[in-house]
Amino acid sequence: MSAALKGSGVEAKLLQMIGSDLLQTSAGFGRDTDLFQVGLDSMAIMQLLLLVEEEFGVVIPVESVSRENFKTTRAVAALIRERGGMEAEDEGEETVSVEPIGREEEQKEALKVEEMSAAFDRLPLRPADFFVVGFDQLLRGHGQMGHIAHSFLELESVPDVGALRRLIAELPKVFPLLNARLKRSWLVGLPRWVPAGRLLELELKLWSQKGSAGRLKAEGAVEFDDLQLLLEDAVNKTLRRERDGWVNAGFELIEKADGGVVLVFSWSHLIFDGVGAELFLQEMDRLLKGEVQQAIPPYVTSEPVKTLPWGERFKAVEPMIKRFYAIMEKRFECLGSRQFVPGRTRFEVLTLTKEQTAEVQKRSTAVSGPLINMPFHLACAMRAHWRVFDHRGESPGSLMCCVPVQVRRKGARGPVFQNQLTMFFGTVDGEDLKTLDGAARVVQDQHAQFLKDRLDESFQQLMSMMKPMPPKLHMKFIQFQMKGLFTSFYHSNTGPFAPSLDEFLGVKVTNAYHVPGISTPPGTGIFANEKHGRLVLTLCWKEGAMTEEERGIFMEQLLTDLGAK
Repeated sequence: MSAALKGSGVEAKLLQMIGSDLLQTSAGFGRDTDLFQVGLDSMAIMQLLLLVEEEFGVVIPVESVSRENFKTTRAVAALIRERGGMEAEDEGEETVSVEPIGREEEQKEALKVEEMSAAFDRLPLRPADFFVVGFDQLLRGHGQMGHIAHSFLELESVPDVGALRRLIAELPKVFPLLNARLKRSWLVGLPRWVPAGRLLELELKLWSQKGSAGRLKAEGAVEFDDLQLLLEDAVNKTLRRERDGWVNAGFELIEKADGGVVLVFSWSHLIFDGVGAELFLQEMDRLLKGEVQQAIPPYVTSEPVKTLPWGERFKAVEPMIKRFYAIMEKRFECLGSRQFVPGRTRFEVLTLTKEQTAEVQKRSTAVSGPLINMPFHLACAMRAHWRVFDHRGESPGSLMCCVPVQVRRKGARGPVFQNQLTMFFGTVDGEDLKTLDGAARVVQDQHAQFLKDRLDESFQQLMSMMKPMPPKLHMKFIQFQMKGLFTSFYHSNTGPFAPSLDEFLGVKVTNAYHVPGISTPPGTGIFANEKHGRLVLTLCWKEGAMTEEERGIFMEQLLTDLGAK
């Protein structure tokens, strides 16, 4: 069904462009709809700038974009007219038809996702999952525990342990993927998730630090001395697998000497990405409260990219292959070993003040514009690594980082499970790393090209083409193409951590962040998110990848560039 809307020539074209093509909004979308509330995020903004340039011949610099002049279609149209776009067509009013969301079958598919249960017989993998499966096997084959990550909730006090125990016991029944395993229908078939043959209990370990009130001791908690040592033990554990099912998640509840509590949620990257883990914690809180409405959809059944004939697929993946060739023109390095070696993961968490966070945002706005943080944060992360290389007397030809990019729209309600990701590959030469402006400019230009060339879709088409490849062969192919190194370091910025999760088990959440289980190579990773308006930075490294002195140099450079010193 279409809605008749009146507007200027610019506004009419923008309504179609934004409502149907870019954001795929629902019925009721109009000139004064708040674009940020219907999914206008940094990636969508960059795409819109490119579309505006192509359609209207108007170049709007990203640094001039603000929440005010991009808040509504009317505001964007005014900005285009101000810069001389389509002035002649703005005389009078005209009526246009805007199709909500798009095709009828897409609406039916969206409804299907909303209504589907968490139960399944066979669940297909997403395109990004096939890489994750191969990478997980590669890590396990080299004694590195698999591709496992950890989400931390810092709580104000001890929660209701009995309620948490009961919920954890029920989770595999509510979400069978927590016990599922991967299985092929035949020798060369695609792996799919299948339910476990029996219920496998998710672990909940309780700990109580010496000097604490000992409230968890009555629940069977084990006493410990060193908090950081215990937390690092938690991120260096694997998740068990049995013949008829896998345990894909686990929990530890830790009572600290100061009365606070840390909940460590460990999860397999085969079933979650970072945002999915946050959505899952929100689902846990909903279940704990006994709320039966507003469940977050667990899965998406439709493919993220259109299935093309083989001849067209090669054309679709060509931009991504060209990008890989460009990346490999210069050898990129990492601080850790280029060989897969086992080792203990260490980490450090730094939570900035609200004032420091505001300064970081101010500097990011000056460098990359007010709405797009990724180029600035990635440039800062690259320069921190470059500074350590410089301290070692080394001059890497370039640094390259593959950054996960969410396929979920900002504010989207799900899906919870699987890797809803594509990848951005940023590379900066050593000469450009000498200044923050230089590094940020290069990353920003590459991100704009990434959007213009639709490399997000090209990457997913490439992953879809490689589906039939056995995971081991998949990894060997990528290792050969990238000369044994996938990335110079790990990096992501997941934004606000589960914004609606202010309490968990009825207890105030004081902080929250992710601690991914990194590997060697590359040996290091720097991750960011926000909680309660404060930027949280998590530095992870493998023992041997950085010395204590080098970590100090790294953090000093990072905080200086961020503007938080």
